[in-house]
Amino acid sequence: MTRFAFATWDGGGNVPPAIGIAQELLSRGHDVAFIGYEVQRQRLEAKGYSFSVLPRSGQFDIYSTSVPAERLQGLLANVWASAEHLEDIPDTVAATSADVLIVDFSLQGALASMARLTVPSAVLAHSAIAGLVPPPESPVGQARLAASNRLRDGAGLPVLARLNEAWAGCLTLVATIPELDPAAADADPSMHYIGPVFERFPQEQWDSPWALDDDRHMVLVSFSTTGLWDQSGRIRNTLEALADEPLRVLVSASESIELGSVPGNATIRRFVPHERVLPSVAATVTHAGHGTVSASLAHRVPVVALPNAAADQPFLAAMLQKLGAGIALDGEAEPAAIRTAVKAVMGQPSYLAAAGRLAEAISSAPGAAGAADELERLAAAGRGRGRHRASVQALRADH
Repeated sequence: MTRFAFATWDGGGNVPPAIGIAQELLSRGHDVAFIGYEVQRQRLEAKGYSFSVLPRSGQFDIYSTSVPAERLQGLLANVWASAEHLEDIPDTVAATSADVLIVDFSLQGALASMARLTVPSAVLAHSAIAGLVPPPESPVGQARLAASNRLRDGAGLPVLARLNEAWAGCLTLVATIPELDPAAADADPSMHYIGPVFERFPQEQWDSPWALDDDRHMVLVSFSTTGLWDQSGRIRNTLEALADEPLRVLVSASESIELGSVPGNATIRRFVPHERVLPSVAATVTHAGHGTVSASLAHRVPVVALPNAAADQPFLAAMLQKLGAGIALDGEAEPAAIRTAVKAVMGQPSYLAAAGRLAEAISSAPGAAGAADELERLAAAGRGRGRHRASVQALRADH
C-alpha cells in the first residue's frame, strides 16, 4: 500500500478531479490524504479523507473578502505564490508520512518546494493548460508571474518566463483531452493527457419532479457553486429566457443564491450529480467550468456558455464554439440571446455531432484509471531510488 497526498486549495473545479483520482487509488487499496486550507476541511473530511491544514498558510480564507483587488492580493500571497509553502509542504508531507505528493498546478510555492522533498511528486492540472495558464503579458499573468518569481528568487531557484515552466520535466496529469487544449501539440513528454476525471457519487440519487411520460426536452442550468462567483444574474437571465419554452429546466445552484420567483417549467436543486441527469439532457447552459463542460460533452450534450471573466472559462467557451459543440455568449447576455442560443444548439444537428465527436475522445481517454497507473509507476520508481540510496549509503559505511 502506498500513501498518496494531494496538495490543493478550494478553487472550485480543481478539487473534483483530485477526488476522482483519490477514489480510484482507494479502490486499489492505497491510502489517500489531502493537504490544504481550513476552509476545505469539512468538505473533504465528510467524504472520509484524512485532511491536514498547512501549518503556516492554511488558515487563509479566500472568501473573507468579495473585493476583487483584495481577493487577488490574498490569493497571490497565500495560495498561488505563497512563500510559506516552501516550508509548509515538506513539513506536512513528513507529518502525514506521504509516499507520493500530487500538487495542484497553481500552487507555485508548493511546486518550488518539490526540490526539497525526498518523496516523488507529480502535478495535477484540472483543465486545458492553454486556458489555465494566463498569458504573461496579461494583468493577472503579470501579477502571478512576478509573485512566483519573487518566491523562487528567495528560494534560490531559477525565475520563470511562464508559470508552466515550474513543472517542466515533472510527471504532470492534465485532466482534459488534447482536442480542448492547443497546448497539447507542444507538450513535454512528461505531460499526460488523461482526459476528464469526475468525482463519483454512488449514493446520490436524482428524484425528478416531472412525470415519467413528460417528453419535453430537458435543459440543465449548471453554474459554479463556489463562493468566488455570484451566479444569480446568469441563472435569472436563463430562467427568464426559457420560461415560456416547452422545456423542462433543471437548475443546479447553491442554496444561498437568491433567484426570486421560479418559472413553472423549472426546478431548483442544490446539487444533482451530472452523471444522473445528463443522459436525459438536450442542452446545458453553464459558466463554462471544465467540470460541467466535459461532463456535458461526455454525454454528447451541446453547451451554451456564459463564462465568468476569469480562469479557464472564457477560453473553454471559445473552444466549444470553435469546435462546433456549443455557443459562447457574453457572461451577462440578455435572456433573448440565451433563448436563441439554446434553441440553436438543440435544433441544429451539427452541434450534437460535434459534441459526439468530443464524447468519443473523452471515452477513449485513460481517465482516473490512467492517472492511478501513472502515480503507481511514480511510487514504484521512488521506492527503487530509495533502495538505491540506502544501498549506496550502506556500501559507503562498510568502507
